[in-house]
Amino acid sequence: MGAITRIRQISPLFLAVVAVLFIVFMVIQDSSCSTMRSSQQGAANTVVGTVNGTKITLAEYELRVRAMTERQKQANPNAEVDDEALRQQVWDELVNEIIRKQEAEKLGIVITDQEITDVMLINPPDYLQQGFRDSTGRFMRDQYLQLMTDPESLGNILRSQKMPEEEVERQVALFKKQLIDVEDDIRKFKLDEALRTAVGATASVVSPTYAELNYQTDNSAADIKVVALDAMRIPDAEAKISDDEAKAYYEQNKEFYEQKRGRKIKYMAFPIIASGKDTAAAIDRSKKLMEIFTTLPTIEAKDSAFTAEMVRLNGTTKDFTSVSELDPNLNTALMSLQEREVFGPLSTPEGTKYMRLDGRREGASPVVRASHILINLDGGKDSAKAAAEKIMARAKKGEDFATLARENSKDPGSAMNGGDLGFFAKGRMVKPFEDAAFGAAIGSVVGPIETQFGYHIIKVTDKQSTELKYSEITIKPTISTATKQRIMAEASRAEKTIEAGTPIDDMGKQLKVKVVETPVFQETTPILGSRAITQFAFDNDKGSVLRQETKGYGMIVAQVTDTREPGIKPFEDVREEIIRKLAIRKKIDMLKSKAEQIASSLQSAGSVDGANTIDPTLEARVLTQVRNNGQLQGIGTEYAVTQAAYTQPIGSVGKPVRGERGWYIVQVTNRTAADMGRFASEKTAVIQNLATRTRGTAYYAWFNKVRENSEIKDERNKRN
Repeated sequence: MGAITRIRQISPLFLAVVAVLFIVFMVIQDSSCSTMRSSQQGAANTVVGTVNGTKITLAEYELRVRAMTERQKQANPNAEVDDEALRQQVWDELVNEIIRKQEAEKLGIVITDQEITDVMLINPPDYLQQGFRDSTGRFMRDQYLQLMTDPESLGNILRSQKMPEEEVERQVALFKKQLIDVEDDIRKFKLDEALRTAVGATASVVSPTYAELNYQTDNSAADIKVVALDAMRIPDAEAKISDDEAKAYYEQNKEFYEQKRGRKIKYMAFPIIASGKDTAAAIDRSKKLMEIFTTLPTIEAKDSAFTAEMVRLNGTTKDFTSVSELDPNLNTALMSLQEREVFGPLSTPEGTKYMRLDGRREGASPVVRASHILINLDGGKDSAKAAAEKIMARAKKGEDFATLARENSKDPGSAMNGGDLGFFAKGRMVKPFEDAAFGAAIGSVVGPIETQFGYHIIKVTDKQSTELKYSEITIKPTISTATKQRIMAEASRAEKTIEAGTPIDDMGKQLKVKVVETPVFQETTPILGSRAITQFAFDNDKGSVLRQETKGYGMIVAQVTDTREPGIKPFEDVREEIIRKLAIRKKIDMLKSKAEQIASSLQSAGSVDGANTIDPTLEARVLTQVRNNGQLQGIGTEYAVTQAAYTQPIGSVGKPVRGERGWYIVQVTNRTAADMGRFASEKTAVIQNLATRTRGTAYYAWFNKVRENSEIKDERNKRN
C-alpha cells in the first residue's frame, strides 16, 4: 500500500494505471492468478484434488486462498477471516471453473484471442475504464490504448518521474503479469457467457400450446369460498399405522427413496473456554488497573499511566466517530470526560473497559436523540389520528412521556424503553419523522406526525454533532495455556477410551458431556463447519474415531456411526416419514363420510356460509383472485381445489374435494377468464418472456446437474 501512496504523488496518469492494477488484483472476485506460479516445485506437483481427471495442485489452490484472503482484508480490515469457509469457497470456484472448461470443450466452444483483444481494446469493461477517467468522468481512451498495446511505455512514464531503473523494471514486469490476469478473467467471463447462451438456446424453446396455457393461468382469476376439513382433526391415536403397513408401502415405492453416498457421526464437544482461574485472573487485572487510576492524583498522571497500560495490555484507539454510532453506555461515559481524562471500569458484553477521551470535534452531520409513541392504522386512519391527538394532549400537559410510550405505543421495540430510539442521523428515518425530529427543539414534544406506519408523537431529548476519538483497554478472561492443555488432554483421553472399545454414549455419560448424532450427510456437507471432519467420515470405516479442533465448538471427538452407499435408503431411515404420510391418508379416508354429509347440507342451503352452524369448528374462508396453479393463501398447495375453482359452476356448492391435507367444500362466487383475443395479439411477446424466464434458470439447473454427475475428488485433508 506504501507503493500506491508513492505513485499517487507521482502522476495522475500513473494513478490511473495503479487503479487498474488495484481493481484487477483486489476486487475481481474470480481472479485466476494463473500467472503466479509457485517457485517451490513440491507445491507445484502436489495434487489436492481432481475434477473428472483434471488435477488441482496445491500451488494454485494456495495462491487462490491467499488472493481471496487479501481481498477480504481489503474490503473489511477489522473483520475476522473465516479460513475454513474461505478455503471452501476457493475450492468450489476452482471446481466450477474446471467443469465449465470441460463442458465448453465438449460443446466445441472456443474463445479466441481476437475476442479477448476486442473486449480489451474496443469495449473494455467498466472496471478497466474506471482507472482511466478524468475529473469529468470522460474515458481517456488514447492513454488507455497506449498502455494496453505497449506495456513498455509504462516505463517511460515512470522514468519521467525519476523512478529508479530497477523499480521501473519491476513495475513494468508486474504490469505485464497483471494484464495477462485481466485477459484470463475476460476469457473466463466470455466462456461462461457462451455456455449460458448454448444451454439457454436449447432450454428456452417454448411451444405455443404451453404459452397459451400459461397465459390462461396467469390471467384468469376466481373468487371462492372454501370450507376445509383438515386431517389434523383426527387424533393420531385413531389413525395408527402398523410397521407392516409402512413396510408394504416402502416395498411398493422403493424407487422414491434413493440415497447418495452418506455418513453419520456421533460427537462430543469440549468447548475451549476460560476456566474459573482464568476469570479470576482477569478480575485481578481489572482491580490492579483500577487501583492505578484511583491512586493517581491528576488527569495528566492518569493519562501517562493509561498510555503505558495501553502498550502492556494491547489497548486500541478508535478514530473520530459520531456519537450516534457509539454504544449508548459508552457514549454517556465519554461525553462526560475532559480530553485525556480516563474513565472506568465499565462493564460491557466484550469485557470490562477502561477508556480515555483522546479528542472531541464537531462533525458535519448532526444527530438527534428522540423518543416516540406510535399509533398504527389498524383501527382506521381517523380513529388512529384521534387517539394520537389525545395522547399528544396528555404529553403536553406534562405526563411522563416514557410511561405514555410504554402504555400506548405500538412499536414494541422502543415501547419497552419508554419510546427511546437512541441517536440517529439524517437518512435513517422516514422523511416526515426525520423533518419533525430535526426541526424540533430539545425537550419539545411534536405531533401527531403521519407516516406509512401510522401517527407518531415525538419527544426530542438531545441533539449532537459531536464526534469522539478515544482509546480503550478491554479486560476479559483469556484462555490460559494450562486451561487449553487440560481441555485437550480430556478430549484426548476420551478419544483413546472410545478407540479402545467404550461406546461414545457411555463416554459422554461418564464425562457428563452431551453426545450428538448427526443425520446422514453427503460428502459436500462440511459437518460442524469443518471439511476435515466430513472427509474423515468418508475416508474411514464405521467405528473410526477423530479428535479435531473446530472453530466455534472447541475440541471435537467424533465417531463414524454409519456408512451409506448409493442405492435405496433402508426402511428404518424412512419409517417415520412413511408412517406420517400414511397416517394423513388414513385420517382423510376417515373424514370422507363427514365431508359428504356437510357438503350435502350446504348444497341444500345453497351456500357454504352456514358451515359453522353445522359444526362450530368449521369456517367458510373467502379467497379472492385464485389462480389455477395450486396455491391457496393461508392454506398452502392444493391443486385439486384450484382446479375445482375453474370447473365448478359459479354459485353452486360443489361435492367435497379430496386434497393433500384433508377435504374441501368449494363454492365459486366469481370467475374471470383470460382475454384470449389479447393473447393472440401478444403471443410473440408472451413466448419471448417465457423463453427469457426459462433461460434464466436453465443454466443453473444444467450446471448443478453436471456438477452433481462429475467425479470430484477432494484430497485437501489427506496431505500429511
